[in-house]
Amino acid sequence: MSDYTLLENAFIGSNRDELFQQPAFFRLHAESDGAYFELCRKDRAAALIHFTPVDGKDTWRSPARGTFAGLSFEADLKSRELFAFFEGVESALRAKGAKTLEVLPAPQAHNAALFAQQVYLLRLFGFEIVQCDLNQSLEIDSRSLSERMSYGNLKRLRKCNREGLVARQLPQSDLSQVYETLAINRASKGISMSMTLAQLQVMVETLPKNVILFGCSDGDQLAAAALCLRVSPAVLYVFYWGDRPDYASQSPVVAVADAIYHYGREQGYKILDVGTSTIDRMPNFGLLEFKRGLGFSESLKVRMRKML
Repeated sequence: MSDYTLLENAFIGSNRDELFQQPAFFRLHAESDGAYFELCRKDRAAALIHFTPVDGKDTWRSPARGTFAGLSFEADLKSRELFAFFEGVESALRAKGAKTLEVLPAPQAHNAALFAQQVYLLRLFGFEIVQCDLNQSLEIDSRSLSERMSYGNLKRLRKCNREGLVARQLPQSDLSQVYETLAINRASKGISMSMTLAQLQVMVETLPKNVILFGCSDGDQLAAAALCLRVSPAVLYVFYWGDRPDYASQSPVVAVADAIYHYGREQGYKILDVGTSTIDRMPNFGLLEFKRGLGFSESLKVRMRKML
């Protein structure tokens, strides 16, 4: 790899400002078994990817937890160097006994060129797309979200304002109240939270600048809430959001969406990502249309797998 060196668990690129690529995030889920690979030149990491064994030792995934990770690399890195780096990574994982590799790249809308390069590289190495979802996001610009949402959602937003439901960013000390609201929302739909309150508290303690809370208050009670992640300086990601079932007629989650968008614009984010509305070939039509009605549009998010 010419002037570059492949390093494992050296964490040279620990200052990389991407949540799912940070060593601290990797360590949250990797315990002692994961492998954090970097393509380094002097004290700079030009590319990195981490894998962690899941379901025993046979399958290694990037990431073990989290919505995406995969390859992160500098835009000017030559393709030959990037391909050689991944070849070295795959060889190292074979030596560890890996039988299956899985990679979840960032959604296409985050960076179309990098998405295309990564999918092509993985296909070149024999990976197959085993899951393909619709992820919804929008580019943050000078317009307000109210200018981009449907008339029906605009009416819901105005109704919340008239009835005194106030949506705003919340302090991290309100995490338990936010979690309770989100858990109640999911329970009403027969869905459980993918992370426990204790796990989220650890994330807040470990990566405090990356967890941002929002809520829509009706007096002392939260009518709706959201937990967002600062994925990078450009991308703000809605990890969880929802309202309490007894506020269905007001739909205060619309007001929460408006507050998140306003925050994202003030903080200089370029993309607001609200996640997938499908599970591979199983669409959630209601969720898909709801997000469209708020102004979000679709791009691809894939899971890729290779049997070694």
